[in-house]
Amino acid sequence: MNIKLLLTYDHELPLGSLRTSYREAMFSPTERILELAARKNVPVTLFTDILCAERYREWDYNGFYKPYAGQLQATVASGNDVQLHLHPHWLTSQYVDGIVKPSPDYSLAHFASHPVYNIESIVRQGVSRLDEICRQALPSYKVNAYRAGGFNIEPSGDLIFGSLLKNGILYDSSIPFSFYFASALSLIDFRKLPQLPNWFIDESGNFRKAAAGGILEIPVAAIPKTPFEIPTRFKLKKYCRRAPANHGSMLHEGNPASRMQRLHMLFSSRILTFDNHTLSPAYLMRILDYNVRRFRNHDSITMATCSHPKTMGDYSFHLMETFIDNARAKYPEIEFTTFSRLKKEG
Repeated sequence: MNIKLLLTYDHELPLGSLRTSYREAMFSPTERILELAARKNVPVTLFTDILCAERYREWDYNGFYKPYAGQLQATVASGNDVQLHLHPHWLTSQYVDGIVKPSPDYSLAHFASHPVYNIESIVRQGVSRLDEICRQALPSYKVNAYRAGGFNIEPSGDLIFGSLLKNGILYDSSIPFSFYFASALSLIDFRKLPQLPNWFIDESGNFRKAAAGGILEIPVAAIPKTPFEIPTRFKLKKYCRRAPANHGSMLHEGNPASRMQRLHMLFSSRILTFDNHTLSPAYLMRILDYNVRRFRNHDSITMATCSHPKTMGDYSFHLMETFIDNARAKYPEIEFTTFSRLKKEG
């Protein structure tokens, strides 16, 4: 079986408030990721929050935008990948006396009938700016992959995927298997998916087995929870010493889900990530094993991890390094890759 794994990181500031600094919350942990990746000889992908950078290009050009662009350029120059990640609430957020007043327009679906912005123009703006930044370091650079902010690819999937295809996106990585999350701003329900390791999504947002001009889905590896797991609230207390620094708040804080939605979330899958300090190296291997075993009758499987520099501390880097070593030891055939490399391979 051909196993390909993409180590991906949502490169973004806290979406609510920033309690520390740009460097502490984003630039420094990303540098640690790139340094560890180089030491372990694996490529990584930054799904970068380009609309945040667009606004900070106006709000704080020297303090944020210049080092942000420099970090992306250093990333692609070193053989790693930078791809499109959109948190569109930045477009309607305000910046007052150096403090961001976040908008509740959390997903692209909020802009399906917006009086000023539309989904296609938002995607085009993000792709154009990202290409412009990265081509200063790598002239051949072209964005070709997308991850929806907060995994919000539905509703309005027809408008979203049509816009992505028009702007040269070949790959999506917004879907963790069996994942469910809800708040007053967002609803993600991936409990009914094709029973395939990878599949295509057409311009109408429909899942298809064959390409037919669609976008190839590279799902985020995940595993269903078992009824025997320790509840998360107990693990958060038990492993609190592993927790990273709190650099800021989430937009979902203060926007709770309904009681029924919270019940569904209790049974959501667990994602293969390095920024959950309640997980162990053995548990991360369980997730990888589950996905390899589940699709063992297929010739190949391509999947992704999903982590966030802003919520990675020392324990996260221990998880990342140990996982790479364990995955290589158990699956010598595993290939760590990027979306740009997938495109070159055809």
